[in-house]
Amino acid sequence: MKKIFTSVLAMAAIVLSASAQQKVYVWQSDGNVLELNVSNIDSISFTAPDPNVSRSVATFEDVVLGEQGFWNGSDLSGEHDGNSYYGSFASSVFIFENIFTDWGATGTSYMGFACSSLTDTVTSGFTNQYSPKAGEGANGSAQFALAYDDGATFNCTYKEGYTNNTLKSVMVTNGTYTYNEIRDGSAYSKKFESGDWFKVTFTGYKGETETGSVDYYLADFRDGKTYINKEWVEVDLTPLSDATTVMITFDSTDKGQFGVNTPTYVFIDNLTIEQTK
Repeated sequence: MKKIFTSVLAMAAIVLSASAQQKVYVWQSDGNVLELNVSNIDSISFTAPDPNVSRSVATFEDVVLGEQGFWNGSDLSGEHDGNSYYGSFASSVFIFENIFTDWGATGTSYMGFACSSLTDTVTSGFTNQYSPKAGEGANGSAQFALAYDDGATFNCTYKEGYTNNTLKSVMVTNGTYTYNEIRDGSAYSKKFESGDWFKVTFTGYKGETETGSVDYYLADFRDGKTYINKEWVEVDLTPLSDATTVMITFDSTDKGQFGVNTPTYVFIDNLTIEQTK
């Protein structure tokens, strides 16, 4: 006897329909339909989801962007203090912190997180800071987030009735600005050569206690390698354990008087967490 044993994740309701072509259609709670061929199969068994476990994913498709195709706090929606506006945006159960500063005649800047839909994979320089080198979001999505500079922070909130977090993973890639600077060099940062590297570090906290950290090398020219990330790559965040706050920092072999010269950006998408009751 042949059987199919299928684990059904995140389905609130399951409806089975057998067709004349010996197929089974499974309607998921999110509206998607799974089609299964059942020729020469005697029975199908489904494992229901654990009602005490909830998985959430920040895809950033739920963030409202401005007409320019990105959000960086320039709408001045944050709390005003001096020259700066301390704001945030949310996706799924996560809150991403942002500081936007108006320097008057000298211009504006932001630190922390921004959200974008821009996809210029060619143009070099700071004016193209909102585009990933991959040219799209993870899995072809339209929107994604980017973290700029040390201290970029996101926080995890609990769904109602859930009391424990386990961070699972995040997709990351370089921005076009950073990628091209590493590849070509500029007046502000060097073209990478043998022995150079650029990495991002995710450090988790629960209250004041550090729960763990994860490094990912966005460029690696050690030991004969010439790697510069330009595709979305999944990074395992389980070493951060039950962190409720995550802070991002950067390091590079290219440093100067004011710290890292390599443009300190990382693009993120599909940030995933599991919560339990």
